[in-house]
Amino acid sequence: AGGGDVILIPELSYDIHNIGNTIIERLKKGKPYSIVVVAEGIQTMDGKKAAEYIAQEIEYETGFETRETVLGYIQRGGSPTPYDRNLATRMGGHATELIASGQFGRMVSLQGAEIGSISLNEVAGKLKLVNENHDLIVQGKRMGICFG
Repeated sequence: AGGGDVILIPELSYDIHNIGNTIIERLKKGKPYSIVVVAEGIQTMDGKKAAEYIAQEIEYETGFETRETVLGYIQRGGSPTPYDRNLATRMGGHATELIASGQFGRMVSLQGAEIGSISLNEVAGKLKLVNENHDLIVQGKRMGICFG
């Protein structure tokens, strides 16, 4: 939704040569710029944050000027859409119902299109990772987005 041409997330490995080739191919197709999105969780081999490193490597691979921009919370969040407002209202309403009925230790959740809740014991300390076969990854690849 953010318009990234290359999207890097911790769950999927990346190859800087593949990223460079993607950017070069986009240029050949008349696309004069590419947006590379690097998730905060991406790290270099030595454990450093990777955005600056990846920007330098892309510039080395492609010969194109590259700029790293770290977005703040305002830019990352953007304005809420009507869907966001509706979802927040529904989730807030469900949270108040849980409190009113004495159901504590639960997290409001969205399961499909339904608002529900789940015990914090079921989710606390567990990571929910993105699977490379997730529909959004598959559809993104079909749209030409490079995931590394």
